[in-house]
Amino acid sequence: MSWLQDAHNQETIDNIMGRLATLLKKHYEQPEAAACVPPLDQARLKALFHQEHPPEQGMGFEAAMEHFENDIMANSIRTWHPLFLNQMFAGASFPAIVGDLLAGMLNPTLATFEASPAGTLIERSVATWMAEIIGMKPGSSGIFLPGGSLSNLMALTVARDTKLGPDIRQKGVGAQKVGILVSAGCHYSIANAAHLLGLGTDSVIKVATNDRNELLIEDFKDKLAMCDREGRRVFAAVATCGITVTGGFDPLQEMIEVCRDRDIHVHVDAAFGGAMAMTRFGKELFRGIEQADSVIWDAHKWLHSPLTCTVLLLPNPSLLKAVFASNASYLFHNPDHEPDATDDLGQYTLLCGKRFDALKVWLLFQIYGRNYFAELAEERWQFSLQIHQWLRNDADFEPCYDLRSPVMCFRYAPEALAGADAAYCDRLHRWCRQKTMERGLALFNMSKLEGRVVYRAILINPLSTQAKMEELFENLRELGEQFMRENPVSAG
Repeated sequence: MSWLQDAHNQETIDNIMGRLATLLKKHYEQPEAAACVPPLDQARLKALFHQEHPPEQGMGFEAAMEHFENDIMANSIRTWHPLFLNQMFAGASFPAIVGDLLAGMLNPTLATFEASPAGTLIERSVATWMAEIIGMKPGSSGIFLPGGSLSNLMALTVARDTKLGPDIRQKGVGAQKVGILVSAGCHYSIANAAHLLGLGTDSVIKVATNDRNELLIEDFKDKLAMCDREGRRVFAAVATCGITVTGGFDPLQEMIEVCRDRDIHVHVDAAFGGAMAMTRFGKELFRGIEQADSVIWDAHKWLHSPLTCTVLLLPNPSLLKAVFASNASYLFHNPDHEPDATDDLGQYTLLCGKRFDALKVWLLFQIYGRNYFAELAEERWQFSLQIHQWLRNDADFEPCYDLRSPVMCFRYAPEALAGADAAYCDRLHRWCRQKTMERGLALFNMSKLEGRVVYRAILINPLSTQAKMEELFENLRELGEQFMRENPVSAG
């Protein structure tokens, strides 16, 4: 028996490709063939999938694929549905899916150049492309990582090690009081990073924000002065470009101007907002990016790569090696290699095994080209403005702020709700969203702004249209009216 090789014969491969082709065709040609949200029966799903022990005997490829199609696929959220508006991504495009498959087939580790020479050079190139697209200065590049949270952690590790002294890696921070300045609307991964870096979450100093959760520069200056009085060394500031709840942008240029005279590392979390740099409007939002010390950008958002696919970019990428290089002689045989395109990427990251994620983005650019994504970003931005204006013109709905990117928070606010208290309105919004999910029509999110529950829709899905959005709004109007009939406002 040749074990796994038996499953790699021509007949089996043909069967696999035929089955995959059928599934891809079904998924992409008919994105609305099934509900966006399938019926949720937790007891039935647990019976199907919650298995305490692995099967003793396999069922074979055909039976396993039937199980996938009939049970897993049928009970999964359709992220390529026109009304999937819940997360900061929407489905994945076929070139990137092929890239994901091919990366798995090659199964290289990009930890060392000798183990993946082509992969190493491709990753270096694609990272450099993305630095150029977002507006960083020439020479900027970086490394691909599995997600924005790890990327933020590594960026702040670079900030800590370069700003708090040469002995930090060996001796730690000790009793030194340090600070990271962020907007109150920043991603929660920043606090997690402070925890993991041994700085404590109290080191994350939150700055006041406006109605889009964007940092207020005057309070930023006040918080710096407060840290000075407390003897706290602020070594990093995070500018969020594409704030999670609102899509807002912190004032990057102003933050950089304040930080430059104080030797503060400015990190830009553009995980979501990076693609706005390709729009006419967004270029102004990224003014100052060429002076940033580190930037992250998620390709699994606007570029529609499968999750997860993030790039961490630095104007001087060799800093990553200075911070993360190890003396693992069993893996890295040339630790003094010049930090050029053929250097071992494993010396630039916390990770050891390193997946070929850059292949997904490389294929996207090879097949579509840069201009395609610039046009797509511009089109989705204009579409978002169009939907925002439609809501403004409707007496029953209320946008919560002027848009800065395709993240739209809004309320159902007809005249009939004028006398309702906040608790009643919150119940109404939660109920209407739940009923929309039960109908399978759409999946959008909720959040809180100024203590009130609001709807939150991410409008980067290229399948979303004006007609589909109006269908959603009419559904919410109908459900809102039903809730008020069944629960009169006076009872709120």
